[in-house]
Amino acid sequence: MLTSIKIEKLFDIFDYDIEFKEEGITILTGPNGYGKTTVLKILDALATQNGPFFIGLLFKKIVLEFSDRNVITLQKEDDNDVLIKTLGKSKTVHLNRKSFNSALQKILKDMPFLRPLDADKWLDRRTDNIYNTETLLQKFLPIFPEFAAAIHAIGLPIIPEVYFIREQRLLLPVLSPRRRQFSSRPYMEEEVFDTFSKTIEEYAKELRENIRETLAKSSQINQELDSSFPRRLFDQQQDISEEEFKHRFDKVREIQKSLSEFELFDIKEDSHPTYKPENAKALYVYIDDTEKKLAVFSDLLGKLKAFTGILNERRFTFKRIDISKEDGFKFSTDLAKPLALGDLSSGEQQEVVLLYELLFKVKPGTLVLIDEPELSLHVVWQKQFLDDLFKIIELQKINIVVATHSPQIINNHWDLTVDLEELRDAALSK
Repeated sequence: MLTSIKIEKLFDIFDYDIEFKEEGITILTGPNGYGKTTVLKILDALATQNGPFFIGLLFKKIVLEFSDRNVITLQKEDDNDVLIKTLGKSKTVHLNRKSFNSALQKILKDMPFLRPLDADKWLDRRTDNIYNTETLLQKFLPIFPEFAAAIHAIGLPIIPEVYFIREQRLLLPVLSPRRRQFSSRPYMEEEVFDTFSKTIEEYAKELRENIRETLAKSSQINQELDSSFPRRLFDQQQDISEEEFKHRFDKVREIQKSLSEFELFDIKEDSHPTYKPENAKALYVYIDDTEKKLAVFSDLLGKLKAFTGILNERRFTFKRIDISKEDGFKFSTDLAKPLALGDLSSGEQQEVVLLYELLFKVKPGTLVLIDEPELSLHVVWQKQFLDDLFKIIELQKINIVVATHSPQIINNHWDLTVDLEELRDAALSK
């Protein structure tokens, strides 16, 4: 886990020594221009091995310290050369545009749609878009594993997983085929990201697929257990007490009820088995099988509860969110009239997208970076934001760094703040 980051002469001005809070949430504050978002970008760039970001960034030295005592140091030697050292490793990585362009050249033969224009400009001949090396990597690293392999070969240090939730989060690039019939330009036949879709609509589809995959896995487990049930029933030696059976069955019914609320389980009211000592062995197999069948829903169910609970109980007025196998999630008014996802206000969409990413896109152990969570959010929602984050941290086992201008976001959690203006003033007074 990352414990601190020290930056010397960011933008040739600022010296920062930032220690991340043990509570799991660190809030970066400070006036515009002090580099709050840049601190987030530094962490994201190292996690994604976006070397050109550091080549283009104006700084003298960056030191990252981790809980396992690992230390990574980035030293800017000149305008085009960065030295990267990792504690305990003798090799120093020399990072410059030439090294990156050399790595990219090796894979260009497999990607004829990309053509270098000069040392730091690349043309995507499918779309006529021009990228510098940094934006090229941002666009194509997630799409083409060849890029990732070439960049990893440079030897940049690998840090624990980072997930960056940027300030622009309501639109997503989506893959769509755009086929232009130019026989002399076969690269134009490639699929490209050339359109944008509303993020909320894409996430609804994604959740729908998540639900369908979970239901399919559940069906497979059910079939496997049911097919072997007679054999296991006859072979069963251990029985179960009435007290243990009641305790475990009450938990099962609670899970089934929650799944039913999300239309993921059909409760049959007459399916309550009666405990009898002569049936204790069969009841042991029954309750054990039922728990295994429901276990597949455990992760999804916890996230669905948090997702809908926060939105329905703390956020939306005169409307509610519901989970659907057909739609992923959907909205309706208090009068039960359906609402299109696009009918939500920008603030409501921001909230849905942000919560969805925190709950469904982020893996346990991830360092999550959130830039300006207050965008389009009502003041009341801003005041509730950190309390909801603490619940998500407990559920997801993650750490979060927030960059914000909003005192309402901070609310009564000023002990979690790191004020960059104060760090700047402290550095100047030394």
